[in-house]
Amino acid sequence: MKRLLFLACILFSGALAAQDLSTYQNRKAWVLDQAKDIELLETGKHGMPKAIARLHSNPHDQVALTYITHILNNRGQNMFDFPGVALALCRYWDSFSPAQRRIIQSSVQYLAKPDKNAGEGFLGHGTENHATIMWASAYLFAQLFPDAKWANGMNSRELMAEVKEWMRRAFKGYYDHGYTEYLSTTYELAMNHPVLILLEYAKDPEMKAIAEAFMLYKWSLISLNNFEGNVMAPYGRMNTQQDHQPTERYVAAAPYSNWLLWGWGAATDNVKVDFKTRIHEPFSSDISFMLYTALSGVVPDEIFFTLGNSKEPFSLKSSAATFGHFGGGAPHMMMRKVYRNKNYAVGTGNFRWVPGGDYADHDTDAFMITWSSPRRFNYISCYHPFWYSDGDDPDRTPDTWYKGCISPFQQTAHHKNTAIMLFDIPDKDPWPEKPSPEKWAWRDGHADNLLKRAMLRFPKSVDEQVEENGWIFLREGKTYIGIRPLKDYYMQTQLTGKGLDGFNIVKSDHAKTGFVFELGSEEESGSFAQFRKKLQGNRLSVDWNRMAVSYTSSQKDRISIQYVSGLPFVEIPADIRPDYWPRLGASGVTGLVESIPVVTVNGKREIPYQQWPMIESPYINMNNSVLKIDNGKTKITVDWQGKLPVISRD
Repeated sequence: MKRLLFLACILFSGALAAQDLSTYQNRKAWVLDQAKDIELLETGKHGMPKAIARLHSNPHDQVALTYITHILNNRGQNMFDFPGVALALCRYWDSFSPAQRRIIQSSVQYLAKPDKNAGEGFLGHGTENHATIMWASAYLFAQLFPDAKWANGMNSRELMAEVKEWMRRAFKGYYDHGYTEYLSTTYELAMNHPVLILLEYAKDPEMKAIAEAFMLYKWSLISLNNFEGNVMAPYGRMNTQQDHQPTERYVAAAPYSNWLLWGWGAATDNVKVDFKTRIHEPFSSDISFMLYTALSGVVPDEIFFTLGNSKEPFSLKSSAATFGHFGGGAPHMMMRKVYRNKNYAVGTGNFRWVPGGDYADHDTDAFMITWSSPRRFNYISCYHPFWYSDGDDPDRTPDTWYKGCISPFQQTAHHKNTAIMLFDIPDKDPWPEKPSPEKWAWRDGHADNLLKRAMLRFPKSVDEQVEENGWIFLREGKTYIGIRPLKDYYMQTQLTGKGLDGFNIVKSDHAKTGFVFELGSEEESGSFAQFRKKLQGNRLSVDWNRMAVSYTSSQKDRISIQYVSGLPFVEIPADIRPDYWPRLGASGVTGLVESIPVVTVNGKREIPYQQWPMIESPYINMNNSVLKIDNGKTKITVDWQGKLPVISRD
């Protein structure tokens, strides 16, 4: 069986190599061709985009039409079915017979409810991606069936007005302070494609403007935070690692949508996309969501393609919020910095935390170094295992690298090609028995003696690895990486399992420890030997009593960090306090704790988190509910200071 799979991969790779995948349009055509006449063997979450891809090839495909007609009264029906049904009806209305349309109308009328009992309703909230899935679809269902008798007693006009207001309120909140499923490698696609469908087919100009404003913000984030397909950390809700040649069933979906839009640079021709396998076979999972991107009649503005593939060096700051219903999260939960250039990119962040744990805080990925490469893995991760420290659950062990890689006890300084991460790990868990019995069980065995460990992983596939004078040096192609553990360390090279296969693991088992990272390239630094010699001569000072480190990079930038201990608590004003916080404890949660260091670059202190921008970059900037996109050729402004967004293009 393994040999057959191996031969299939060889044949598949050969077929792929014969294609010209250098442009978005070519990749889009190729993806849709792969889904032509595909068997529909799964529930709507993974089967619906395939059914619509069949209709794209043949609008009168009776297998696809029958599948779509009955999916909402199928035993496996769930909210992920809704956007596909809405898209199929909007685009292929005349392909469905009157009888089929009556069956679908009967199903959707019943689902106009918030509960998940006896069939998933579409008027609830749930997570942020759930909300956009349900509300965008509900709006289009009401538009498609103006005379429907909805289960909640509304008529279609009232239902459209209700969900329009929900989306307006939530998306306006995102413009003000961001959202928490920020760039999720799993959920970003699920959050975006329902709004793409809404943008394409909503008839109300105000609704279209709300959807377009949302997508302009999202395209800004996706293009700025892309490096050859990888979503740059930090980002929220990491459910599995980014993987360009997956061997596991569950695959991060966002890199595949990035492949479709921007390509993977040196790895573009390596993509594995096999829509013909069932969800329980390798390489399927949420990759099928990329079909919605391929099927969309809405194409991002050219400036986003330019930025997504840009090799021009630039720095980025951005901010994300905690979770809150209807976009009502608390601002500045995650303060991000990203640096990209031709050869590599660095993404880091500092964080504020909901005491006891916000929803899915444990699934945030806080750090990434990545570089241009055709290989399966081309990135470095670094963190302290706080959330997953006991190992009773095989998916929540100290070496669970493929889920969230974050801790409240790590703080980072970052300037361009250089980063310093410090760790100050206390003895006791500050939030005993929170946020829930399940999540507490992942770490309760170490509640009185937290694991004292900082660690990083790097791919075994790098071309060269050298350890000298306390430094670990890596080279792949013309990209160089220097890593300076600040205390003694050990390296594990034979660990196996998801997140470990293909990686070497570096661990420094101390309560107070850290790492310095600096990147270079042949163009910037000369030879690899010259790069190593230069870094070893750079000035480095460490004061463990003050928890302060200063390092002068090869570019003569002096980066200094002082770790701020104790997780200071800051009250959040009641008018912007998320309504779900009181449920975290009997006394309620009234603020955030901070894990934010004092950072200076060349003697100038970094701005405080209260002033952190929504987006700050050379060509895209966003603050005070105004998004400005301008590269000299394209100029787009979205002003959402009022009730509705005002979009202008020059």
